Amino acid sequence: MPWTASTPKDQLVEFVRLRERIDDLSRALLASATPVFGTVSLPTPNVDASPELAFIRTASWLYSHYKEAGRVSVKFLMDRPAVQNLPEIRAHERLVHALRTWSQHTINPAPGNHDRGILKTCSDWFEEACAALLPSSDEDWRQALNVLLRESCAFVSQLTKQVEDIRADDARAQICQQWEDRIARDWPAYRFHEIVSTVANDMGRNTVDPVALFRRSENEIRKVLRITNESDLEFAARQCIERVLLTEVSKLLPITGRDIIDTLGVEPGQKVGELLQEARKIYEEDQCTRDQLLDRLVPLVGSG
Repeated sequence: MPWTASTPKDQLVEFVRLRERIDDLSRALLASATPVFGTVSLPTPNVDASPELAFIRTASWLYSHYKEAGRVSVKFLMDRPAVQNLPEIRAHERLVHALRTWSQHTINPAPGNHDRGILKTCSDWFEEACAALLPSSDEDWRQALNVLLRESCAFVSQLTKQVEDIRADDARAQICQQWEDRIARDWPAYRFHEIVSTVANDMGRNTVDPVALFRRSENEIRKVLRITNESDLEFAARQCIERVLLTEVSKLLPITGRDIIDTLGVEPGQKVGELLQEARKIYEEDQCTRDQLLDRLVPLVGSG
């Protein structure tokens, strides 16, 4: 009879064993020797600590595995046809995302708000895991922690089965190439920051904050890299970033109405709006700095 983990500590040990197993398999299978998870920045949670704290830290730790360290390979393996037919596996990945958001951010459950769905996902799961919409006692939290870790072991076990099935597949070489290609297209953020900075300088827009612009447009830029047929990924990334710069930066004036009030001494009112409209016309013709734009508005302050 197979050994079955029973306590949170047992479950955690089993998860680590499964994680090491799948990492070893992927390193052996892929030419790049890339692990599914590899290094996770968060420390392993102390499941013997306060049950509530242990649960919250475990949810964040699992999120770091699924959505950060292992985001590319986990997504690739979950896209395998066999996993498409396993709703409980897909539900676990969504649950961990929801639990991390619920425990780390302020939730606004107002009707129509995205947070309402997150709250429902968590409360439905808690009710099934520990018979409470929200755990209130140490026993509730301990039971929820045990169920969460048990589900995480089942999740990684299923991912491991996908790796083993790929190894035995007649199309193994082709599948592994697709996997490697997915990994190669997942750049760290700093590479995009460098390209944004280069493109902005080339376009004479030195005031652009590369980190902030990439953060706002990350999903769009990463999507281009995932689906492009262009073999030169840096070229494809630059094309996309140039398009983002042309559309986004043109929308953002380097000044606000408050600058017109405080710097130019204009009283709040219709005149501020008129000057902002003039500033838009000037800026669309010449991407000048904040101070230059304000200087060019000075002659217009007393007009009209």
